[in-house]
Amino acid sequence: MGPFPHYLTFKNVLISMCLLWVVAVFLNANWWLYTLILGLGLVISYFGTTQISSNFHMKAHCSAPQLGKKEIALTFDDGVRHPKQSQQVLDILQQYKVKATFFCIGKNLEQAAQIDVLKRMHAEGHLIGNHSYSHSNFYDFFSSKRIREETLQTDQIVQQHIGKTPRFFRPPYGITTPNIAKAFDKLEHHTIGWSLRSLDTVMTNHHQLLERVQSKLKSGDIVLLHDHLPLMTTFLPLFLEYILKEGFTIVGVDQLLGLRAYA
Repeated sequence: MGPFPHYLTFKNVLISMCLLWVVAVFLNANWWLYTLILGLGLVISYFGTTQISSNFHMKAHCSAPQLGKKEIALTFDDGVRHPKQSQQVLDILQQYKVKATFFCIGKNLEQAAQIDVLKRMHAEGHLIGNHSYSHSNFYDFFSSKRIREETLQTDQIVQQHIGKTPRFFRPPYGITTPNIAKAFDKLEHHTIGWSLRSLDTVMTNHHQLLERVQSKLKSGDIVLLHDHLPLMTTFLPLFLEYILKEGFTIVGVDQLLGLRAYA
């Protein structure tokens, strides 16, 4: 799903629902009209909240218009959840001389082995993004204050170890809410989504996964992958071979979007 029309935002939908509700009351409408108004608002809000590319709650950069360039960016979520697995992914990227962006969870950057992987990522030219501190299942229900505190906490951890403060942020699960939007009104981060979701967290056959991404890949894509999955060590070399054979150039998210990755 791409962006909603620019006028279809959470604020505008809420205002429209209220106005329609007032009109329904004024007309002494039947119960089904109230149900229709409520249902329509909930459906729009659900898709706007769960589809980061909708820009429903906040602006998210999910792809880049490509004027004759076959450029894409690879991104990995949940960076350094399993250091050994992340090291293997880095080995593959190094073999193919490819740079990626790793969105790291703050709590995954507190042990020596995890910190070593983070430093290697940076040393080898990969970008580090912020993926919250906790990646909690309840992150979407956090207050804006807590979301802001988690973001700054992860920024500080990354800065401590690589000397740079991330400005790329990806919300857990790619879900946005009014509180997340409010938190980032007071921060200087760029929210980064994706245009090609690999579904590597639900597909267990690397051949089927490869077929999926091959059929959907296009210029300007930001591809979502996960570096902690065992599947990645067999899938990634095949995917990189395909990308290079098709003439795509893999660039950093900063180069693809023309944005600064660090403060």
